[in-house]
Amino acid sequence: MSLRYYIFIIICIMFLGCASQTTPTGGPQDKIPPELTESNPTNGQKNFKGKIIELTFNEDVKLKDPKEEVLITPSPGKNIKYIAKRNKVIIEPENPWTDSTTYSFTFREGIQDITEGNPAENLRLAFSTGESIDSLQINGNVGIIFSEKIPEKITVALYQSDTFNIFTHSPIYFTKTNKKGNFSLQNLKAGDYYIYAFEDKNKNLKIESKSEKFGFLSKPINLPVNIDSIKIDLITVDASPLTITSIRHTDKTTRVRFNKSVDSLKIEGLKKTESLYAYGDTQNEVIFYQQFNLEDSIKIRLTTQDSVYQSLDTTFYLKYSQTKMAKESFSLKELIYNYDLASKQLRHKLSFNKPIAKVNFDSLYIKMDSLTTINFNQRDIIVDTLYHTLYLVTKLEAKLDSSKQTKVKPFKPYLRYGKGTFVSIDQDSSKAITKNIVFLKEEDTGLITGKIETKEKNYEVQLLYADNSIAQKLRSPKELNFKYVEAKDYKLLVIIDSNANGKWDPGSFQKQIEPEKVIFYKSDEGKYSFPIRANWEYGPLVIKF
Repeated sequence: MSLRYYIFIIICIMFLGCASQTTPTGGPQDKIPPELTESNPTNGQKNFKGKIIELTFNEDVKLKDPKEEVLITPSPGKNIKYIAKRNKVIIEPENPWTDSTTYSFTFREGIQDITEGNPAENLRLAFSTGESIDSLQINGNVGIIFSEKIPEKITVALYQSDTFNIFTHSPIYFTKTNKKGNFSLQNLKAGDYYIYAFEDKNKNLKIESKSEKFGFLSKPINLPVNIDSIKIDLITVDASPLTITSIRHTDKTTRVRFNKSVDSLKIEGLKKTESLYAYGDTQNEVIFYQQFNLEDSIKIRLTTQDSVYQSLDTTFYLKYSQTKMAKESFSLKELIYNYDLASKQLRHKLSFNKPIAKVNFDSLYIKMDSLTTINFNQRDIIVDTLYHTLYLVTKLEAKLDSSKQTKVKPFKPYLRYGKGTFVSIDQDSSKAITKNIVFLKEEDTGLITGKIETKEKNYEVQLLYADNSIAQKLRSPKELNFKYVEAKDYKLLVIIDSNANGKWDPGSFQKQIEPEKVIFYKSDEGKYSFPIRANWEYGPLVIKF
């Protein structure tokens, strides 16, 4: 035999020796998930004294992100070995299982067949290291406040200790929601449990409130029997302590910046002639516009509170600095503009970047036609210096379109803010603004009717456009009646105002106050949005909460 022949034989042997388990090719697509045929311990087994968990399936399997997909409660620790070998999966914790404890395994999509990646369906395992196995469970659903979307892979956890803090402590019992937002915590002991849910983006089993949505129930769940239909809604709110991060002085302002938005302000020690103050671009900054002598300084006491009822009481000084403030042109930005056919009101809300010192009403008017001009006065405009907004509201009768009866080109009514209508604290003035006024015809609108069934005393029903902006709203109605609704797609939202303060509150875990409830109307077809057509009634609806 030649040398080439021997080399060929050696190479073939090497290839055969290196052969490994691979996905078979050809044939029909495998759509059947792997099935568990045997396990040690068996499901429901008591007095298990081993350390290694071994699962046997009816086909070869592989692991997919087992440290994330395989949920074990109570947690045996972070260092767990997962090994897939042909049709077996081996699980081994770093430390032994705790005595007299029931352990529950949920495998989600962590074990799959090697052909098509079909995950084992509804695969669970529970065993006890003691003489009894806990069998109670809590089932429920997780949603997002002010959204109809279903959150994905949300961690739902339990605790029992009154000293437990969801922002600093890790839970022992936890699970994750499925694609429908549902969850099931199984094999629990009888007792009282507190429940919460959170995103856990960094997978440390702790809530990072600055970046992770979370929700909780303030009252404990008593578990003598199985509990179903628990509902937890997630919110986005920074629960960290409220602090001042910087105070900066310039030749015209003092800027006080917080680590997050504040919800209220109380300023003491300041006269109106000495300084005006307002929020900055966001409510995590307060700007004081100085109107006092350069050599003076003014001691201020500031008391503020954030949205989760954390307070800050501090003192500081307003004073002049030679640091020049960057010149900023006076500008206005439109926030709301509409004509409400039901109330016959034109509404225009604007924000401004600097306090308004003067309004020239001669430059502010509505032109209905070539002969009719409607003027304004101080009663028609609300200027909110703190939130740097102005709100114009006026009664206005709709002008009928007569263009079909005449050949004359119709006059288009408009709202006009002439140049210099508003003058800022720096004496620069606003640019001209012209807004056309469109009057809907009653026959081009629809109607939404229905009734409210609730024991709540204070709530608000909002009719929302597709982008979640508010079209109309009703305060604590018993009958639902939205008139003159433009032909578009809408959603209905109910906000429970538990403390009757006229706004939605996010609650506080520290004070055990839950966020105020928010409910989206859902049709019998399971849809949140619905169309309104011209000269058409949607309803009557029944909204229960």
